[in-house]
Amino acid sequence: MLTAGTDTIRKYSYLVTKMKFPISTIPTFISISKFIVHLVLVGIMMVIFICMGYPPTIYILQLPFYMLMMFIFFTIWSLFASLLSSMSKDFGNLVKSMVTAVFWLSGILWNPETIKVVWVKKLLMFNPVTFLTNGFRNCFINQVWFFEQPKRLLYFAIVTMIMLILAIWAYKKLRKEVPDVLN
Repeated sequence: MLTAGTDTIRKYSYLVTKMKFPISTIPTFISISKFIVHLVLVGIMMVIFICMGYPPTIYILQLPFYMLMMFIFFTIWSLFASLLSSMSKDFGNLVKSMVTAVFWLSGILWNPETIKVVWVKKLLMFNPVTFLTNGFRNCFINQVWFFEQPKRLLYFAIVTMIMLILAIWAYKKLRKEVPDVLN
């Protein structure tokens, strides 16, 4: 969703330039379509876990919470990034080049809990992808409730609120200029 959300307005520019379609809904539709794919993949993952001898536990009940947080964050990100990308292709290219770094620094393939340097660990906790990755890991493997780690939830909320403020600001500034730039 990091890269797909960045290109949504540019990809569906005909909706913006040919008719009066609300710009803010385009990233939301893309986010919903990616979320449906995510639901199917989580279902497949659950089947694999069950087949490997790991039945669902009570901690799976927090999975909808993490999925909702993921949907909210990536929808906000898509609105912000797609507006900037529609104004400048360079921003889209920057995001595409940064996604690899976000992937490796987010703890998807490794557990950030293993880091011994406190300030590096705290810095990684401000990465929303790290929060979401650890949330899924806590549902299936670690068996930890989200309210047992309130600081992580607070860090995620802070980053999400900052992203929401930036998205609203960008939308108010750029919504009238986007159709002209895309023509």
